[in-house]
Amino acid sequence: MIRRAQGEGNRHGGGMPYMTQEMSAILAEIERETGDPSLSQSIYFSPTAITHIKRLIEMGGTIVTDTTLVESGIEAELMGSHGASIACFIDDPQVIALASQRRITRAEIAVDYGLALSGPKLMVVGSAPAAINRMVRRRQHEPMSDVCVLAASTGFASVVQLKERLIDSDLTSIVVRGKKGGVPVTITILNAILREIAKSAK
Repeated sequence: MIRRAQGEGNRHGGGMPYMTQEMSAILAEIERETGDPSLSQSIYFSPTAITHIKRLIEMGGTIVTDTTLVESGIEAELMGSHGASIACFIDDPQVIALASQRRITRAEIAVDYGLALSGPKLMVVGSAPAAINRMVRRRQHEPMSDVCVLAASTGFASVVQLKERLIDSDLTSIVVRGKKGGVPVTITILNAILREIAKSAK
């Protein structure tokens, strides 16, 4: 059930014109975990983002991370028993070789590897802005209906702009707007989402 956020109800969610009960619970947990109300207020959700992640878990899809730190920080037991998995290609020898050969970043090649996986995917970017750019550029030329992006890279003007470009695209996304973000924040957000989904599935 989506409710309009007015007054106090709009305290979370980066000025979104809607807020579901699940989103509110997720944002409240992020605020408790981080002790940073401004962080939870900066998080944007596409309307179908949580539904996409639920579907990923139910269909045995893949969470693809841009760093092994994020990969190791995910509470995998929250992903249930339907075969959903976690992957990270950043240190794959083929990714390293292709990045060198093409003279682009490993993050960009790793995105290509992740997008080539079958089934629904959550592409998690906690560190590499080039990964966000790669997905936005690819979306301009191909359908990506089975993809959701969690973008929480930290940084200044260029990263802030990239995250806004992701929101402006029609990719399903969850975005930490502005300069906030980073690997620990990404892990906190992702685990809060998985915890809430697991709770609602009981």
